[in-house]
Amino acid sequence: MKICILLGGASPERNVSLSSGTAIGETLKTLGHRILYLDPATPLKGMETFRESLGHISMENTDFEGMAALRDHYFIEHIPYLEKEAVDLVFNALHGGNGENGVIPAVLEMAGIPFTGSGYAASALAMDKYRSKLMAAEAGVLSADFEIHRRPVQRPDRLAFPLVVKPNDAGSTVGLSIFYEPADLTGACRKALAFSDAFIIEAYIPGREFNIPVVAGEVYPVLEVDAGGLYDFNAKYLGHDTKYLVPAPLPAEVTAAMQNQALRMFRILGLRNYARVDFRMTPEGEIYLLEANSLPGMTSSSLVPKSAKARGLDFSRLLQIIIEDATP
Repeated sequence: MKICILLGGASPERNVSLSSGTAIGETLKTLGHRILYLDPATPLKGMETFRESLGHISMENTDFEGMAALRDHYFIEHIPYLEKEAVDLVFNALHGGNGENGVIPAVLEMAGIPFTGSGYAASALAMDKYRSKLMAAEAGVLSADFEIHRRPVQRPDRLAFPLVVKPNDAGSTVGLSIFYEPADLTGACRKALAFSDAFIIEAYIPGREFNIPVVAGEVYPVLEVDAGGLYDFNAKYLGHDTKYLVPAPLPAEVTAAMQNQALRMFRILGLRNYARVDFRMTPEGEIYLLEANSLPGMTSSSLVPKSAKARGLDFSRLLQIIIEDATP
């Protein structure tokens, strides 16, 4: 197959996407696929230079605001190019921004070009933490009590500390702050608003963190993340001390309950192809939804490949399953 890999994009998660996209591309090449890399934030005339830069990706670049300030309106001019190239499938390896909020999937849908990941409506719902929480409540899935705001505030309206402040539609913990003691939230609110038009203040859930992929409608092994603290951008992509336990050491009934909730969120949000649903579990055993990721990371340190490996699937087989499920 001739597969176009969308990577990069205008998003604070740009470098994560570059890493995911190149990992996917190099693996698909070994399976005999013809690969074409495309960045929505790069005009066609600059694409060859962009492709040459893929050998020098650095996760050390944390200029998140600069990456978010890019523009990926060039993607409209990429559609005739994709049609001319007669690609069989677009592998959407974008993270955050228009790649994950449904805008680029909508363009691909209108152009009639097959692609991996979820469609417009599901992507938009999953990316929007406020609406995801409303959908979770409808599905009977517990999530932390929260408030949504569009302007900085010093204090929450009704929630008690400890609290989390985070952008309403960003990932990789970019723009996230945690307050264990009462404090002025103004600075954290502004930090979150640098990446979104709104932000969530929610109750901090103590305990353990778990991630559950759903691929081609099947729930994969539960993975526990032990970062020894906050599982932030550094712990996710630069932390050498982060531990991953898969299958997570949980009683069978707890594993089943968590997987059931993950599948419920996958279905109620209308997600398809593959996604990852994240939870926290309190010391008392209460399970809380963190978020659903419609385009989870696919880097060498990403969670979906780790869970797939525990299921007996190497990275190449995982990608084959995703491609087969996305192909009409």
